[in-house]
Amino acid sequence: MEIKILVVGPVATNCYIVSEGTDTVIFDPGAEAERILSYVSENGLDVSYIFLTHGHFDHVLAAAAIKSATGAKIAIHRFDADCLTDESRSLAARVRLEQEPVLADIIIGDGDCIEMDSLNFKWLHTPGHTVGSCVILCGSAMFSGDTLFEDDCGRCDLDGGDYAEMLKSLRRLAALEGDYDVYPGHDVSTTLSREREKNVNMREALETLK
Repeated sequence: MEIKILVVGPVATNCYIVSEGTDTVIFDPGAEAERILSYVSENGLDVSYIFLTHGHFDHVLAAAAIKSATGAKIAIHRFDADCLTDESRSLAARVRLEQEPVLADIIIGDGDCIEMDSLNFKWLHTPGHTVGSCVILCGSAMFSGDTLFEDDCGRCDLDGGDYAEMLKSLRRLAALEGDYDVYPGHDVSTTLSREREKNVNMREALETLK
């Protein structure tokens, strides 16, 4: 599995282009559609899906243009699906950015799997940053959106945020078997084993069990 990271938009969102064989998925195309599409074209990739870990503008603004250009299907959790058509829900209106509305093709629920020829993706509903935030697992990779970062978690003070829910989500991730390479929505990659040990939010989540 090849994972290409393009850092896009005004708040440096990690857009991931994940490919293996004939399978290609784009995660969180938050801006710079032309740049993302140029990479796809230059590498001869056929994009089947656009996966959105949540509905904030910095993760979805280029989704409509990429869907139009590639025919890829958009997948997002049901609780954040209206962010794709409502600039107030996506927070685009708050920062005065125009958002091209687009409808989701696949409405995700917790535990849903999307299987391709070479890649299989499992969606975990991890509210806290937004009500519909998800973490997506593929092999040893965890695409954590704005749920889990190196030494941190996503902010919970925006509309739909809830720190108590975030702690539950972090506890769920910590309880997963084995280790994962964690690819967050912003900043650097990390590992789940490291975050179990070093991340103060995840440690707080685990402490609440004692």
